Amino acid sequence: MSFSQLSSLTPKDKLKTICVKVSRKWEFRGLNDDGPLQHVDLVLVDDQGNSIYAEIPASEAERHSSTLEEGKIYIMSRFRVCNAKNYCKSLPGPYMLEITCHTRINLARETATFPEYVYFLTPFDEIPGYIGDKKKFHDVLGFLVQINEPEWVHFANQATPALRRDMVIRDDKHVELKVSIWGRRVRDFLPTDMAIESSNNPIILLLTGCLVKLYQGQPYLSGSSACHWYFNANIPEAEVLLRSLHGSDIAIRRVGTPLEKGCTCTVTISRLIDDRTWWFPSCNLCNRSCKADGADYTCYECGTTNKYTYKYKLCFIATDGTNEAEMICFGEIGRRIVGKSVETIMRAPRGRDGLPMDIAAIVSSKFTLAVTMSEKSFRNPKKTYQITAIITAFGKQKNIPYHLPNQIQSSQTEIADSSSCANTPSKLLPINEVYLQTPPSKEVSRTLAR
Repeated sequence: MSFSQLSSLTPKDKLKTICVKVSRKWEFRGLNDDGPLQHVDLVLVDDQGNSIYAEIPASEAERHSSTLEEGKIYIMSRFRVCNAKNYCKSLPGPYMLEITCHTRINLARETATFPEYVYFLTPFDEIPGYIGDKKKFHDVLGFLVQINEPEWVHFANQATPALRRDMVIRDDKHVELKVSIWGRRVRDFLPTDMAIESSNNPIILLLTGCLVKLYQGQPYLSGSSACHWYFNANIPEAEVLLRSLHGSDIAIRRVGTPLEKGCTCTVTISRLIDDRTWWFPSCNLCNRSCKADGADYTCYECGTTNKYTYKYKLCFIATDGTNEAEMICFGEIGRRIVGKSVETIMRAPRGRDGLPMDIAAIVSSKFTLAVTMSEKSFRNPKKTYQITAIITAFGKQKNIPYHLPNQIQSSQTEIADSSSCANTPSKLLPINEVYLQTPPSKEVSRTLAR
């Protein structure tokens, strides 16, 4: 049976039949990848290397999506050829396919050779020219030189945190580029058999389906559901990149705390800790606390003056009914607990003790939190737990759980021992520490804070 080539398809074609391989497949569920299914996306390729983007509407996903698997070859007919989208294009070309209720899809028995990868590389030096451009996705190739552990990131406009993993890749000109991938799949970014700590052998990473964004003045790539990655892909560009090393090795940097180091607990805030400030001036460069220097604030880590943002630093005692523990949180996590920005709280009325009423009002609030031991807990016998993410917020409680005071220290020791996490109400949680802030007005905040 003869099949039409993808390059020959036009919107006038109604009865063409094609034989294609599903190179990539993903589901689009909105910008945050947490909404209802909107459509299923496909990258199809024929035996001549021609490729085209195809889409299954949500209304047809139940009928067709389960039929199609990545890497398999299918015969398709009665599809619709239409003009390609003008945003987030996975492939160049004027047309795309729409899978409809009339489309017929059958698993092929063809033995022809189909391309393993479909990609259109964007050189690193061209990346800055696409900052903020959502017309098309970008594909890149580079040496993996840094990989961060996954972390949960809180955003002010999102009710739940998002999982992110950062990495850095490098081209043959030693130009490095940051890449952030989002979604639950980031946990499986590294194959289980790839032990990068024990070997300096170069790892070449092919990334497809990324957008170019800007953070702190630097361009970076952001990938979510459309992003696919391939390690040491057998493609000509990878061979050229590997030869640029001239036989030298690459040490891959590991950053962050492994996911399994965190624990969760469901607690109610029972009281605030006296004589603790609820805010601090955070350096815009390193996020460390700036010190008062006359009328100014100076970061002695970076050597900068008055380049800071006021951020939350909340310290309180929380209980789960069996034990109390001291907890601390910073930045966006503090904002989510209080529910208002630092600048708003600085302008708000204060109680008799001088504490803003909105800060005092967090007592009796219940949360499921992800925690790790704070740095000072490794030096002091009394343990403090740093909140790294808010998993669930239950709101204000009528009653604060009761606990026996003599259980405090013994239970704290149990929580501190990561090996005993499985024997307590807490459980292992993949989590990391994050700080994302919106700078408030410094002059107004400084005046009110004094």
